[in-house]
Order: sequence, then C-alpha cells, then structure tokens
Amino acid sequence: MSLDKKIENLHLLLQSYSRVAIAFSGGVDSSFLLKSALDALGAGNVLVLFARTCLVRPNEQQRAESWPARHGYSGVDFQPVDLQPLTWKEFVSNPERRCYHCKLRVYKEFVDKMHERGFQILMDGTNTDDLKERRPGLQAIRELGVKTPLVEAGFDKNDIRTVSRELQLDTWDQPSSSCLATRIPSGLEITTDRLDLIADYEKGVEKLGFSGNRVRLHPLEEDTVVLQLQENDFDRFAQPGMRQAIARFFQKAGVRKVLLDLTGR
Repeated sequence: MSLDKKIENLHLLLQSYSRVAIAFSGGVDSSFLLKSALDALGAGNVLVLFARTCLVRPNEQQRAESWPARHGYSGVDFQPVDLQPLTWKEFVSNPERRCYHCKLRVYKEFVDKMHERGFQILMDGTNTDDLKERRPGLQAIRELGVKTPLVEAGFDKNDIRTVSRELQLDTWDQPSSSCLATRIPSGLEITTDRLDLIADYEKGVEKLGFSGNRVRLHPLEEDTVVLQLQENDFDRFAQPGMRQAIARFFQKAGVRKVLLDLTGR
C-alpha cells in the first residue's frame, strides 16, 4: 500500500471517530497521531492525555507538554495526569510483566479522565512494527479497547518518520524512547534511587554527544552498567579519547565496569 493511501485511510478512520482522546508520550508515534487527529478533527474534538511520572526525565516531560505550542497549535486540550507508580506493588516488584501492569494502570486512569470529559474513544500510537516485538503492554491495550489507528492504517515506524518529516514535526528523527524502568532488569526492585541514577547516567552520556543513549543496570553487579548507543553513534564512540571520557564519567559516578551493547539501538 502506498504511503499516500495510508495517510488517506488514517484520516478517514479518525474522521469516523468524531471525538478522540489520545494517550500522548511526546515521542515520534504519538506526535504523528496527535498531528493527524488535530488536522482531521480540529482541536475542539481532541483531548490529549499525558502521564506525568517519575519514570520520565524532566526534560522529556517539558518537551512533551510544549508540543502544541512548538507546532503552532492553540486551544489544544492538553491534560497532564499525575501518577505515582512507585506506590504500585505490582510495578515496584518489577516482574516480567511489569509493562502490562503499568500500561493497564495508566490507561485505566486515562479512560476515567476521558469519560469525565465526555470522550468515549482512547487511542495510542502503536504501529505495525510494535506488533512484531514482545510488548506485554499490548495486552493491556487490547483489554481496555484502546484504538490503534496507525496499525489499522498500516503505518510502520519508517512510514511515521517519513511523513512526520514532510509535516515538519520536530519529532521526526527523535530517538525511540521508553520509561526509565525499562533499564532495570526484571526482578530488581524499582526504587527512586535507581531511577535517579539512571537519569543522571544518561544525562551525562548525552552531554558527551550521545543523544538517545540507554544505561541499563546489571542484574547482579551493582557497580556495573550496560551502555547502549544508537547505531549511528558508534563512529563517534571510536574517536580518540571518547572511550576514555565515557569511562572517566562513570568512574566518577562510582561505576567500576561499563559494558557496551554492540547491537546498538
């Protein structure tokens, strides 16, 4: 199916819904979905729901909340929903299906909020590539009846980036993001200290020129981390002195060993 046809199908689908609430993260997919819904339905028929939690770095939260203004939209009903996941026992214990439990909690809150505002349809930015991966959160989406119009219209990640660039969305080349808890191995308790450490580590590596990096904790050794870089950053990593600079940063932070994930992101 051509990209033009996918865009046409998406707009027709959105128009058939009339009024929608969108689970918005500020990432590539939900930004494209929000733009499409605003253009197809108008700001008065779109409710934007954003989960404000300790699982997202403050700069990413600010970027998400400034999205309408950055893209020239006024009058958008943008509603942050403050959540406290560290009070959820099934989340803090960090089981294999943590993402399912978290998504179910968050989206239930979104459903309650949208019903309060008179909206009946909740959508999110799941795309066809997501269906190919192991994502426990997808079960929660199905259980709650959340619409996935990007899947229905046939959009994969590359499609979304391509059209987002044409639409001049500043998120088109933004690295894929996920909550800070994804850097903590299953079975290792999720705590404020660990989340703060991860945020500090990633901010430090970012300052060295590696945006979109991930720093994952080791499941057994507290003084060891696994560094994951974007694939196009490996040449920069190989530059003279860069490896040593990264090592010094982590050593100052109390990390004895840094393992590099050669698969990249």
